[in-house]
Amino acid sequence: MVLGDPASVPAGKYAKQALAAAGVTVVPKSLELSVTAVTQKIALGEADAGIVYVTDVKASVAAGQLVDGVQIPRAQNVLAVYPIGILKSSQNQPIDRAFVDYVLSPAGQATLASFGFLSPS
Repeated sequence: MVLGDPASVPAGKYAKQALAAAGVTVVPKSLELSVTAVTQKIALGEADAGIVYVTDVKASVAAGQLVDGVQIPRAQNVLAVYPIGILKSSQNQPIDRAFVDYVLSPAGQATLASFGFLSPS
């Protein structure tokens, strides 16, 4: 098992929380400084498992890497939340608004879903 380092990688912090919620204790072979490093170790056969974002599993598969994902049960899972908004001090508010509108549109949501992101709640 390899994990992101909870002290420096958000995915590592989420993995630690999910494992605690499941009542599971693991001693990782290594703590990586990026989610990409976790998926790379798995793809190279240097580890049997890790906990990463579903988006990273999809990207690895799309790149031809031999990784497979298993969903964490909802009761133990930790969802990463990505807020979106426009800064009041932005010098590009029309462009910013267009971007936010696209992300929240059906087309934008379809694009995000294709990479494994969930719809906004």
